[in-house]
Amino acid sequence: MNHIEEEIIKNVSSFRQLPYLFVGTGMSMRYSNAPDWNMLLFTVWSILNTDKEEQEFKRLRQGIENEIKSKYGDINDEEKKYYINPILASVLQEKFHHSYYKDTNFPSKVFTKEEDKDILDKNFDPFKYYISKEISQLKLDKTKPDFPEIRDLMRYQNKIAGIITTNYDSILEDLFSDFSVMIGQDNMLLANSFNIFEIFKIHGCATSPNSLIITNEDYLRFRSKLKYLSAKLLTIFVEHPIIFIGYGMGDINVRSLFKEIAECLSNEQINKIKSNFIFLTPAFGSEEKSTIREIVFGKSTIAMKEFILNDYSIFYKALSNIQSSLPIKLARKLQDMVCNYVYSATATNNILFGTINSPDLDDSKAAIYFGELDTVRQIGFSHYTIDDILEDVLLDNKSYLVNEQLITKTFKNIRSSAGTTLLPIYKYIKALNYNINNIPDTYNIIKSYNDVMPTSSERRSMDKSLQFNKIADIENKFPNHIPKQVCYIKKFASYISVTELEDYLKKHYRTPEYIKYLSTFKRLIALYDFKKYK
Repeated sequence: MNHIEEEIIKNVSSFRQLPYLFVGTGMSMRYSNAPDWNMLLFTVWSILNTDKEEQEFKRLRQGIENEIKSKYGDINDEEKKYYINPILASVLQEKFHHSYYKDTNFPSKVFTKEEDKDILDKNFDPFKYYISKEISQLKLDKTKPDFPEIRDLMRYQNKIAGIITTNYDSILEDLFSDFSVMIGQDNMLLANSFNIFEIFKIHGCATSPNSLIITNEDYLRFRSKLKYLSAKLLTIFVEHPIIFIGYGMGDINVRSLFKEIAECLSNEQINKIKSNFIFLTPAFGSEEKSTIREIVFGKSTIAMKEFILNDYSIFYKALSNIQSSLPIKLARKLQDMVCNYVYSATATNNILFGTINSPDLDDSKAAIYFGELDTVRQIGFSHYTIDDILEDVLLDNKSYLVNEQLITKTFKNIRSSAGTTLLPIYKYIKALNYNINNIPDTYNIIKSYNDVMPTSSERRSMDKSLQFNKIADIENKFPNHIPKQVCYIKKFASYISVTELEDYLKKHYRTPEYIKYLSTFKRLIALYDFKKYK
């Protein structure tokens, strides 16, 4: 582990609240083939000017740039696009509307009959509809060099309280599928301040074309309500760490928000929350490092931590150090239930007990039990599942499970309902100094490496001449073939290092492959428990 990783882990481990992500276009460009702002507008210009060279687009853009300079003076390259592109979008919108409504041939060149009907029947802005059409085609691209980072972000998405984004695309919805989505600045202003696991798309969404904030007029309207939005965000920014991904430090949208928020806080308050702001910035192959960036907002200065990274998964993995492990759907259910109980004069809650992975989790009968801590603990240990234990064994994130009742009550329940499941018991035996001789004979545990050897049917498909002592060699021999990888891992389990097995399991944990081969990975985690704690 290098010093950057250590610093990130230390920083994330200090969080007292779940963080929010503040996501910009750079994230979509990192994990998909999203165009930058200029390229998106050039695509529209090309549709309108099929007979002209790109030089004409550059001439149009440079003309706007000169007007901006005469009005605002010299501005740096990073800031230019935030002044130029909204005006350029307004110019293109006017030309697009003229072509759509005046040129009878134009609509059929750009839209299908169904799309054209949709625009007219629902009164969509044709220019924004076309932008939405282009953006809607964006998907996560597995061929992108940074795509492997996605697994770690998805694995720890329950460590994220919510997401605020200026992106139009649905990349975030694809990644955070259990989060709900709120579109537009107005919807965020009306939202419950305490909602968690939501994606707030404050600049609109491609699924709702008219919601897009893209033209100069759109931005003027947006900024007219900025004080209300900043007041709404103030609570989030003060109480939660904010992780910025896909933004430059000179982004005027971000700076404007911070300026409004900074004006609401005293210098003492600003100093108190300065550690809440973290920027992730691409290193583009250069040295990874961390810096402190001080940015002046009016009369206030906010110091922000900036991690300049080639591999963002270093940060995503560090999220595992946040001590929160409720599944997203359950957390949302609990939040709604408590809010309804507190705010409604007629709300009623039934009390029943079930596992957090119950298939009827969305049923209206879900409830919370409040009582003395000892009583809750007694009830709780009857309902922890093998999945809770497997996660703790692998990620070491549920210290409360180190309790004798886990051995005497929880494992007994699991044994009764799933007799063939290997119980990862050694971590808890060691932590509690529990006598293994007191473990019931009916518990299915690993006593030696022979207990995890491949089955006879598995051995028939294996090459007896192959020898391994590293998982990396097994993966190289059988890439993208999890069953064969696992067979050889089990066969040579005694030779494979516990660190390598841990890395392998964490790499696959909660991925689609993990879900597909769930019983197989359960056995490997039990093996890991045996190797590490026996």
